[in-house]
Amino acid sequence: MADKKNISIRKLIFNDKYLIIFSLILALIVWVITSLNIGTDETKTITVDVPISLSDELSEQVGMKYYSLQDSVSVNVTISGAKYVIGQVDENDLSVKFDTSSVNRAGEQTIPILVTNNSKTLDFTVTSTYPSSIDAYFDIEATKTFDLYLTYDETNIADGYIFGTPVMSEDKITVSGPKTYVDKIDRAIVDVDFGDNALLTEPFNSECPITLDGSGVESSYITITPKSDTSTIINNVNVTLPVLKDTNLPIKVDFEEAPANVASDALKVEYSQDKLHVGVLDSANLTSATIGKISYEQLYTGKNEFTFDLNDVSGLTVLDNKFKEVKVTVTVDSSYKKYNVAQTASKVILEGVPEGYSATVKSIDFKNVWVIAPTGYIPNAADIELKCDLSNNTESGTYPIEVVLSNNTAWVYGEYNVVVEFTENAQ
Repeated sequence: MADKKNISIRKLIFNDKYLIIFSLILALIVWVITSLNIGTDETKTITVDVPISLSDELSEQVGMKYYSLQDSVSVNVTISGAKYVIGQVDENDLSVKFDTSSVNRAGEQTIPILVTNNSKTLDFTVTSTYPSSIDAYFDIEATKTFDLYLTYDETNIADGYIFGTPVMSEDKITVSGPKTYVDKIDRAIVDVDFGDNALLTEPFNSECPITLDGSGVESSYITITPKSDTSTIINNVNVTLPVLKDTNLPIKVDFEEAPANVASDALKVEYSQDKLHVGVLDSANLTSATIGKISYEQLYTGKNEFTFDLNDVSGLTVLDNKFKEVKVTVTVDSSYKKYNVAQTASKVILEGVPEGYSATVKSIDFKNVWVIAPTGYIPNAADIELKCDLSNNTESGTYPIEVVLSNNTAWVYGEYNVVVEFTENAQ
């Protein structure tokens, strides 16, 4: 009897043990569920990079444009909610907007940043944002074009040298921005900083900043572009300052199309002045100032006069402002005579006829060719060949003729032309 009683007690204790364990597990589950649902809210901070774009909205709203020193803003958003909810929230669950409702005038203003819950399934609250606003400038957009005004220390040059004409990568710019600021700009300046480069003897090159000059000019919201390309923003231009040697050089002209065996004393050349005060690059190693070219086909018997504008001279800078031009007299020696040699259209050789076409000579604008020849040689028609290159089409149908003289001690004077007619070949 006693044994049966002991067995019953042990069973009861055994059963109570399992009951206790089960109760503890059940209590734990209830506590966890309760903590998740009604426990203290937790917080979390999420950083959202937001592009700033208000122009379209403002254009419709007040007819003004938004200007900023930045294209985007990083907003730190603090949210609050149940722990298991907070852990699921990311930047896609946040809506970030800029409140421009109070913008009704031009000038700098503060625009609030509004952040709200954008999720349809997660329950959380936005408690704070940083920054909570951005600074913005509002105004009507204005655009103006300016010449670039170059400044530099003109004394920063070695003795015996001068600065040549500066060359800038851009000489005109377009300035765009708030009308209030653009209207205050008087001019655009590019100032050259030589740094440690003193007393120059060689060309100087540098990237130089563009400065907008005017009373109360604020360049923070200004955009600068080349006049030729308003899509490329620039803040600098490349400047090259040629450094030239100050010298006097004898004047000369070059002669073209000279016959291979023309006598060395066939021409006598005289200049209205012998020398020219110029600035030249040291590296050019010039020993004379070439002011232009004269072709032998321009030389007739006796005196031939030519005038050269010094503004058209390349490769050097004329420093003497007293002289604007140089007159050149070329005298053909009296031993050279002029001969009028008869020619016909049938002699013209047509070259470079376009594919698919035939070409015929319609007419020539001359009956004779002038030949300047030394004593002892009398040219005839057999000595002359007439060639015409048709590869470069002309609308008028008139083409120049190259007159080829077989004797290389004489030359042909003048210019000659032919009218050509084209016929399309049958297919």
